[in-house]
Amino acid sequence: MLLATLACKATEPIRRVLFIGDSMTGWLAERLEAYGTLNGFEVSTVIWDGSTLPKWVNSGKLPSLIKTHKPDAVFICLGLNEILAKDMNARMSKPVAALEQQLEGIPFVWVGPPTWPGKSTGQAFNDWMKTHIHGTGHYFDSQALKLPRQSAGNPHPTRAACASWMDAVVHWLPSADI
Repeated sequence: MLLATLACKATEPIRRVLFIGDSMTGWLAERLEAYGTLNGFEVSTVIWDGSTLPKWVNSGKLPSLIKTHKPDAVFICLGLNEILAKDMNARMSKPVAALEQQLEGIPFVWVGPPTWPGKSTGQAFNDWMKTHIHGTGHYFDSQALKLPRQSAGNPHPTRAACASWMDAVVHWLPSADI
């Protein structure tokens, strides 16, 4: 079962997943929903194009979504709009802490952004995130994936690439110390 590893932190099996994120989220969520159909869980997806972690935590959307959807686990796909930022500690420390607080102990998987073609790889962002996610959260570093893009220089992978990307996350889940 896809989310069996997350269930070890929960008292009940995972039946409801909330998937939030930026513009990268749509086709990833489509693939996660297919896994849900096969494995007995439903996925509610909320996409906020152009969003960043500070926007999410300052908006109050996440606590409202948690109250509405009552997820057993949360998937997060944020970072593309922050991948090239300077001083990750100053930019991300407070928002990451706020996000973890807003999740109220719900297990979560953060799907990090892939590289941005023609730009810096974003490895500083990914390295920072891997060392600063705490508690019930786990970070999937997408930097090493070779994902075909919608066009040259476009950071958004194709639909097929997003399916492969989510497959990589799913295959990684059992090895994540969740």
